[in-house]
Amino acid sequence: MSDPNLLLDLPPPSLPSSHLDRKPRFARPWAVVLVALAVGIVVDVLALHQPPGLGLSLGLMVGLVVTASISTVMGRPTPRSTWLILVFGLAVAAMVAVRTSPVLLSLNVGFSAALMGVLAQMHREPRLADWTVTRYLMQPFATLDGMAVGSGRLVSHDLRGSFHENQSDRLRSVWIGVLIATPLLIVFGSLFASADAVFSDRLDGLFRGILFGGVFWRLFFVLLITAATAGLWRTMRNPEAAEAVFERRQRMDLTTAITALAMLVALFAFFVATQVVGHNPELERIVDYSTNARRGFFQLVIVAFLVLNVLLYFDWMTYRDDGRRSTAFDRIAIVLIALTALVMLSALNRMRLYVDEFGLTELRFYSTAFMLWLAFVLVWFIGTVLKNRHSVFAVGLFASSLLFVLGLNAINPDAFIVQANWQRHLEGSSFSDRYNSELSLDSMPTLVAIRDASDDARWCFIESRLTEERERLATYRSQHGILGDSWAAQRGRELLGQIDVADANSQPCPDPRSGG
Repeated sequence: MSDPNLLLDLPPPSLPSSHLDRKPRFARPWAVVLVALAVGIVVDVLALHQPPGLGLSLGLMVGLVVTASISTVMGRPTPRSTWLILVFGLAVAAMVAVRTSPVLLSLNVGFSAALMGVLAQMHREPRLADWTVTRYLMQPFATLDGMAVGSGRLVSHDLRGSFHENQSDRLRSVWIGVLIATPLLIVFGSLFASADAVFSDRLDGLFRGILFGGVFWRLFFVLLITAATAGLWRTMRNPEAAEAVFERRQRMDLTTAITALAMLVALFAFFVATQVVGHNPELERIVDYSTNARRGFFQLVIVAFLVLNVLLYFDWMTYRDDGRRSTAFDRIAIVLIALTALVMLSALNRMRLYVDEFGLTELRFYSTAFMLWLAFVLVWFIGTVLKNRHSVFAVGLFASSLLFVLGLNAINPDAFIVQANWQRHLEGSSFSDRYNSELSLDSMPTLVAIRDASDDARWCFIESRLTEERERLATYRSQHGILGDSWAAQRGRELLGQIDVADANSQPCPDPRSGG
């Protein structure tokens, strides 16, 4: 196997860093471009131009593997944590081919992209234990900056330097000629199109075929991914350590921060007191009761989330270079978190009452799950940030969010929601077959089980949904190919092929739907 440094050579280390960055960093820059182009083509073929499914999952996996292996390709030691992050990233990316819930799909794709950003910055700070929340927040911008700047320097320094001086001048002249000819082509082409209908029709067809027929956009995305990959590789050839995004120094007087937090504590204490002793007879009416419970819960979720951000902000703004902490600040922060915990308990109680009355929905499920995760983060804040263990807090935040996403995939929220609502029905509550039948394919096995268990009645919307899905899934793979398919779709085809729903739309059936 050839030495990577034969392909990718660093400049002499004795030169100043500012001068180094102006010199070519690759001995064979065109080889780098070709490899990056291959990555762009593979990702384009796999992940783009078809519905989310197996192809997008494989494309994300390729991106994760390429990003994680950059250090190895560059001939540098790869941190152990890189491979651990890669394993979890591949697990999240694999869920894109398994789950079809729009919320889960967004979480899986977004988190996979975020993990690529983390992996891309591991060469700057290989120890995750030294990362802070600020670094996690800034890594997407640092990665995008590295891609943009690196690709520009690859072209201006490496590729340009690979030509002889005469060839470089000639290539520059060609590009100038292209720029000059472009407006002339537009002018003369417009005149010819106006003069001849046949030429106008052919030109219009050619233009639409290239721009709107997919050729232009496929080429655009391939080149974009190529530039991003090659730019990131060139940035990683920079031996300089990353500079701190922000200089750690005291920016806010402690008295100012404590005063602001004390006023928040007073407001929170007043709210908690009203929850304990307050009573409004009007809320006994079911309409007002449900509205108050629904609106109140989501507002209180936002309150809890904002408290965490406010505490992180004040802690960062009042951080001392000597590491000493203010006892008053820590105590008032703990009081605020304790009051926030009571607020969260109030919110969870509101949601429990609302779900007991009207059932579970996606919004109610995800909001409750997010609040439970937020409760852990607030407790983690007390045990880490208030003890000046900011990096430990950041690692815990990162790890818990990763486990949160994987846990949601394992639970399968859509199936969980349908099953929970059906269990309520068995206990005497209403069951909205219309809402439960509108969830993603992830809920299909549960819907089939409910349909088979309902011997005494047929659920109109469930029957209709099963019929529609069987017809749609029968031709889905032939239309979109295996790359646009998913495990949920395959599982749905198998289940729906085993049941008889052919007469679902031809015979009347009772509609037991009720409010909710």
